[in-house]
Formats: sequence, C-alpha cells, structure tokens
Amino acid sequence: MMKRILKAALPVLLLLSLPLMFVSAGTDNAMAIYSNNVTDFTVAANTDTDAANKPTSDLRGVWVATVVNIDYPSKPSADAEVLKSEAVAILDKTADMGLNAVFLQVRPTADALYKSRYFPWSKYLTGSQGTVPSDDFDPLGFWVEEAHKRGIELHAWLNPYRITKRQTGDPAADVASLSASNPARLNPDWVVKHTDSNLYFNPGIPEVRKLVIDGALEIIENYDVDGIHFDDYFYPGTSFNDAAAFTKYGKAYANINDWRRANVNMLVGDLSKAIKATGRNVRFGISPFGIWANKTAATPLGSDTKGLESYNAHYADTLKWVKDGMLDYIAPQLYWNIGYTIADYSKLLTWWKNAVTGTNVDLYIGQAAYRTGNTSPSSPWYGISEIPRQLQLNAKTPEVKGSIFFSYKSLLDNPSLASAIKANYESRDGKYSGVPVNITRPSGDIKTKFTHFYLNGSSDPTRPLYFNGTLVESRSPQGYFGILVPLALGANSFTFSQEGTYSNRVIYRDAAVAAPEKMQAAEIPAASVFPQAQESRMPGEKITLSCKAPSGSKVTVKLGGKTYNMTQSGAVNTSSGIYPATFSYTYTIPSYTGTPRNLDLGTPVYTMNYKGTVKTKTAPAKISVIMKGSPYYAKVTKDVIDTYKTPVSGNGSEYELYSGMTDYVTGITGSYVRLASGPWVSKSNVSINTSENRIYPEVKKAIYETGEKWDKLKLDISSPSTAYASIDGASLKLTVSPASKAVTPKLPANSLVSEAAVLIKDNIAQYTLTLKKDQRIEGYFVEKTATGVVLNIKRPVYAKEGPQPLSGITVMIDAGHGGDESGAVGPLGLNYAEKAINLKTSLKLQKELSSLGAVVHMTRTTDSALSLSARLAASRTVRPDMFISIHANSMEDNVDISKVEGFSVFYRETFAKELSETVLNNVLNTMVRSNKGMHAKNFYVTRGTWTPSILIESGFVPNPAEFEWLIDENEQARLAKALADAIVEYFKK
Repeated sequence: MMKRILKAALPVLLLLSLPLMFVSAGTDNAMAIYSNNVTDFTVAANTDTDAANKPTSDLRGVWVATVVNIDYPSKPSADAEVLKSEAVAILDKTADMGLNAVFLQVRPTADALYKSRYFPWSKYLTGSQGTVPSDDFDPLGFWVEEAHKRGIELHAWLNPYRITKRQTGDPAADVASLSASNPARLNPDWVVKHTDSNLYFNPGIPEVRKLVIDGALEIIENYDVDGIHFDDYFYPGTSFNDAAAFTKYGKAYANINDWRRANVNMLVGDLSKAIKATGRNVRFGISPFGIWANKTAATPLGSDTKGLESYNAHYADTLKWVKDGMLDYIAPQLYWNIGYTIADYSKLLTWWKNAVTGTNVDLYIGQAAYRTGNTSPSSPWYGISEIPRQLQLNAKTPEVKGSIFFSYKSLLDNPSLASAIKANYESRDGKYSGVPVNITRPSGDIKTKFTHFYLNGSSDPTRPLYFNGTLVESRSPQGYFGILVPLALGANSFTFSQEGTYSNRVIYRDAAVAAPEKMQAAEIPAASVFPQAQESRMPGEKITLSCKAPSGSKVTVKLGGKTYNMTQSGAVNTSSGIYPATFSYTYTIPSYTGTPRNLDLGTPVYTMNYKGTVKTKTAPAKISVIMKGSPYYAKVTKDVIDTYKTPVSGNGSEYELYSGMTDYVTGITGSYVRLASGPWVSKSNVSINTSENRIYPEVKKAIYETGEKWDKLKLDISSPSTAYASIDGASLKLTVSPASKAVTPKLPANSLVSEAAVLIKDNIAQYTLTLKKDQRIEGYFVEKTATGVVLNIKRPVYAKEGPQPLSGITVMIDAGHGGDESGAVGPLGLNYAEKAINLKTSLKLQKELSSLGAVVHMTRTTDSALSLSARLAASRTVRPDMFISIHANSMEDNVDISKVEGFSVFYRETFAKELSETVLNNVLNTMVRSNKGMHAKNFYVTRGTWTPSILIESGFVPNPAEFEWLIDENEQARLAKALADAIVEYFKK
C-alpha cells in the first residue's frame, strides 16, 4: 500500500508547510516520492528460525486494491468467469502465503463491486461505471464465499469520501462524467472539486455522512463480511473548499480545523455505533497515515517524528478514536524503514503500542510490501530484508496483533518477499519441516570497507531459492550457495528466501578512507611523538623522527643539541577547522671515537608554530648510540624463542634460539632488540646487560660425529653464544655469534657432508657444510649444551618392503584449528567449519598410516583448542620423520570464492619440497583435483627444521561445490588414502 512517503532532503519546515507535495493520493496509489535515508539500527537480523511468542490467530492480511486495477481485476471485464477466475487465483495465492485476511476494496470511487442501492457498478470492474457484470454476477458475494472456504476473513474496504481517481492524461473530473445513478451526480451540492483535480464528498454535510454509513450497513445486511474497513482517505488536504459548509454547519466551532476533525469523528463514531447495533459479528477498523502528530509543545502526546501529520493534514484524530473505543482495530500505515530519520518505524511502532495499551482496540501494522526491491544497494528497501526485520520487531511487541501488506500485486510480483513472509509465519507456527535457508557468511550484520562481499549459506535443494527476489541459478546438489555481491556505501540489505523460510543480512559499507578528525586545539599530541620507548642504533644508521601537528604548521625537532626542520606528509584541507598532519625528519646517527660504549643523545623535543600558536612536546623516551663493539649483551631467558628479519612478527620467524644463548645488542626499537648476527628478538624474551670487559668467545673444539639417524656437529665454545642454522641448496650453514676464533672439524668417511669450512667476520663465525653429491637430508636443528652447541643433521629414512612399509617410521598429523578457532567457515557455518573437516580427514589419515605400520602422533584427536606454538612444540618434542598439517582453504570476503577451487601444498624448508611435490602429484592424479600448486611459505607449523614439514589445503570451504566434496565421508577417506600412498612413495625414494 503506497502511502504518504516523506522526502528527507527538504527541511522539516517545508514538509510541514507544504504537506501535499509529499503525499500520495492514498492507500491504493502506485507512485510516491521517498528518501533513501539510512541510519543505524539495533534490531536483530538473524531471522532464520526465530520463533516469536505470538498466537497463531494473529491477523495476517493483504490489501487487494481495485482502484485503477492495481490488484483486481487485472483489467476491467464484465465477463463473470474472468472475474471469478482472477478472484480464485488471488485467494489461492493468499492462502498459500500463509495469510488469513483479505481487505478487498469494494468501493474505490463512489462506485461498487457489489449490488448496491446507493452506488453504481464500478468502472474498474466492468470498464464503465454503471455497467453490470454478466450473468448477474456479484463479486463481493463470490469473494466472501470463496474466502471463507479457505479460512480467510474478508473485510470490505471502503473509501468514504473519494468520488474520482484521476490518472495522468485523464480529463478533468466532472460530475457529468459519472454514472447517472452515482450519488455525487444526483447530489452535486455534496461535491467538492479539490486542487488535485479530483472530486470528493464534503465530510461536513450530514447527508454525506449518512450516505457513507448507509452504504456500509447495506454491505453488512447483504453479505457475510468479517469487517468494514476505511483507509486514510478523509479530508484530502488543508486547502479543501468547504467554507460554505463551515458557515452553515460549523457555528459551534472556533475554527474550521476543529470542525473538520469533528466531522470525521462523527462519521467514525456514528458508523461504529451503527455497526454494533446490527448485532452482527462485524469488526470496524481504519488504517490511517502512520503519524498522528509530531511531538511538539503544542502536541506533547505526539510521536518522535518530523513528518506529515494526519491530525492536521487529514483532520483524522486517530488517537481519539482509539482512546474512545470507536474502533475494533487500528492499522497505521508504517511505511518507513527502521532508522528512518523523519519517521522511524521502530519509534512509531512504540508510539502506537502505547496508544492502544489499556484499550480494547487491536493494533495491526500496515506494512509497505510495495517498497521492497529498490534497485539501489544503498536503499534500506534494497532487496526484501526490511519487511522481515519489521515483522521480527512486531513479533517482539505483544500489543501488535497482526499485519496487513500493501498490496497483493507487490507480493505476487516478488516471490522472494512472499516466501519470506510465509517463512516468518510458518516459523512462528512451528509448521516448517524443510531445510531452512541460512546465511553463514557473514554470520550476522557487519560493517566493512570492502566494495564486494561473498555471501555463503545453505538452503533446501528441493525448492527454488531467491536472492533479493531473483532466482538463484547456481547451487550445489545439496543446496549450498555462494554469491559475490557489490556493496554501496551505507547499508546494504540482502535476503535469501524460498518457500517456507528466509534469511537476511545487512552489510554496512564504510568509506575506505576515513576523513581525519578535527583537532580540538593546536597542539602536538603526546602519543604521536617518536620515540615512545627507548630507541638505539649504531653510527651511520638512519631513523625517522616524527610527530603530528596541525596541518600547515612549521615544526622543528631538537636532538643532540641541534634543531632540524620537519616536513609535512600530504596535504590536508584545513578550511573548516584544525586537522592533524604528520611531520617527519630523517636523522642519521652520528659517529664517535674512543672506547666502544653506548652514548645518550637525549630525548627529542618537538616544537610547532601554528598561526602564531607555539607549543612544544618532549618525547617520553631517549635515543642512544651503540658503538661497534660496545659491551652490550642480550641473553635468551626462555626455553625457545623466535627471531625475525625485521622488528615485526607478522612476516614469520626465521630461526630458533635457546635458553642461555647470548649475543651483542646492536639496536633497539619498540619492543624488539637486534642482535649482532642480524636477527631481531622480542625484548620480553631476553635480558639486556652491560659489561666493562668485552668478551669474544672462541670455538675451541669442533667434532663431527655420524649416527644411525642423526649426524652431529659438536662445538665447544668458551662462553655462551647464539647459534642458528639454515640450509641453502646443497649447503648447511651454522652461524655462531659472537665468536672471535673457530676450528674446522674433521669429517668421517661416512659423514653426510663432503666439506666443512668456517669463516669469521666481525666476530661472527659461519660454518658451511657442503652435502655430498646426490645426498639429501631430512632435517636439522641446533641445541644448546653445557659447553656449547650441537648441530643435528637428519639422515634419510626409507620405507620397507611388505604390507607395512612404514614400520619404524614416525609421522605426526596436525589437524588444523579446533576449539574456539573454527578456521574457514562455509555454507553450514560453525555447524561444519574447517576444524571439523580437518579433524575428520586427519583421523582417517591416522588410520591409514597406522595400517601401514607407521607410529602416528596426533596434535589433537578432539575438538580442542591448541595454539600454533603448542603444535610446533609437539613436533619439536617428538622429532618425527614427517610432520603434516591438514587444513582446508578460504579467501578474503571480497573474492568470489565459488570460482576458486583445488588442492595445494605448502612448505618452508627446501628439503621438504620433494615431499610436497610427491603429495601434490599423487592427490591430483588420484582424486582428479584442480591444481592450486606447491608454495614455499613461512607458516608457523611448518617452521620445524628437524623433519620434512608440510601443510596441505585440501579445498576451499566457502565454495559450495568444494564444501560438498570436503564434508563427504567417502571423499575424506579417499583423500586420506591418497595422502598415505604419497607418504609411502616418498619414503621409498
């Protein structure tokens, strides 16, 4: 039911002074002006199976408009069979949608869709006013009988005062154009021609009110209708030409406005009494414009709105009708979205709830079904989600006894909306037995800066699925779906629906780059100055001194007794206030002579001058110089710590260091310390101290020993040093720092290496062990000993002949994620997330490998949480012959993952490449999977250098087809078998 929709772009004053500019011609109008204004809201959006505590007897109605043939008949026809068939189709569809009441417009413009002694047959029925349908057909009688057969109430909807409904291009309305039996033509002095070029009965004339009441009683007398229903057509506007009637009939009233309201009140009150006097079980109700009055000093009882007021524009005192019990029900047309600034649905719902509280008047809500399907993603009416959200809000409001949707055609033309409405009712009634539609990605309403978002979920595969009213063409056989949707700035509403169920999400897209916030005053924010913690560097290194200050300022920094001019980064528009900008200066650490030591440069002092306002800010921490060879040490205090190439951990660690290892400090920044050998470590993992005496450890002894599974290079060092190893092609390198001297080991004939060499530079020793030709190793690691360090080098392990080729071989299987860490989420959400796929596949792989004789260790066998460090620690403790981490893949939310599929393998250490290749090829050939490749990547769990460590991504969880494959128990078993076969093949080489 398209109604008076307010345009937010105009000031409220203009809205109130010129209301008719923003008012449609009424309930049955098909055109209106409205705004796409969106505000935040807090209504729950997960409607999937939210059953409200509502009785199944609540009214679930639809308006069937006949004026200008909006709903019935589709075009005028005097053919009784055509009129019957269309009526039956509408009633069948109404019943199928789960609705239980039809509000049929039987008197659209002073004419009728029934046999009347007062009004002629409607031109919208037969094509010409006064023309009788064939076979003496009476539409209202037929509608009542057929509706009741289906358990549907039939309410007779009357427009009390409207005589004509002029369409664009129609000639000006005139009583002479009406049927000769039309009461307006018979009584032209009852008629007012309004500024909209239409004719209306004058509500101030007593004979008019009597005609309306007699016309309603005639229907009750002749038809078994369930109700008499008015919409909001009372006075069409404030400029109504009824001054003569006011002079004649309004002497008891102070002004024409009060008289007009009294006229409408008399009609409503007298008709209410007349209906009750019939003794028939017929309910009387009205669906007024949704705002009675805005809350002002003059109308403190009004709603928190800023729109057109029915009290002043239509002279409809709806609040009085409710409080005085003139009605059986009130159905305000709340045709705005939740959060709409001018007329917020949720605020108006609360106002009407309070209005009926303590009365015997039932509250139904008029719902704007016609507004759904807006093509702009930024509109709150984009898709269909606004109506389901409003129904949820209604369901949480006990005073709401039902809803009426405008209009039938809006539901007929929008199967997605019809399905969502039906789903809402079936869910509340506990009737739905199919697979409910469920959007799992995202799991709820969210905000994002993405321009696109991938929606994922599940549905009933036996029923058509609609997305914002459009049929979804592509789903997996089990009904899983995934769609990439564009996002406009602001709120984007998305609804998936099918017969019996629906699910909706709102994704709010923020601007990609937020505008800078204004500064309250011209100053240098304390948190912006560098450094916030001690900063130390070696001579010749460069650091960036920086701060924030008002854009356009002149900013300097003073350090070490000198002052430097800083440069502003980027232009900031300051025309509307003070905005911050970043200022910086690249400072070179000075050089010093003399005994190696640390020198304090002091704390930087920043000074700004902004339009004559001068402020200074001193950094909270100092900058210092670490001279080369300064006796400044860091000692590892944890059992095992990670090192990093740069002072950040996000790019992954490089090596492991062990408790007691010690090295010189050459830099400090933030929470990181740089060691002389190059890597950075976390401050929290070391203790830092100084010594007056410089200590340069010596490698006093180097012994290479061979073994069955491990070769060992043992180094005795005069005092603690750091040591870490890496492999580079055919060479294994061991770095010891500090070390002023080192010896070269002698190599046994059966060693894994053909040559051992050592090079010392800047008190750092590097051993290079060249592997023998065609020799491979399967791992290495460094361990700290009481007298130095040991580099362990793993010899290859080989499969055996027979039914248990992996006998004596140890494999560790890591089922990725677990517990609160769900991993990738797909069409079934947390009900079957990646963690479950990984565990099921891992357990099947464990069974396969055990049957082949392997000793299998699992990082987890249940849905338990396990940190990455704990997984790696488990591998470090067991030192297996192979470590394989089982995962399934995903991608960013702004990618169409339905088009991404395949199997991939990841490794870090070069000696794990052969295993990766063997696994990849075997799975691709056996499983006929798409090839997503083999990748060298520094994943945490594959950092174990002591064994070939790989991570597999078996498929893409959010891809509907891939997901269906990933959760198939038979396919999981086939994958486990393919992995086990690949492992056997690898160990046979």
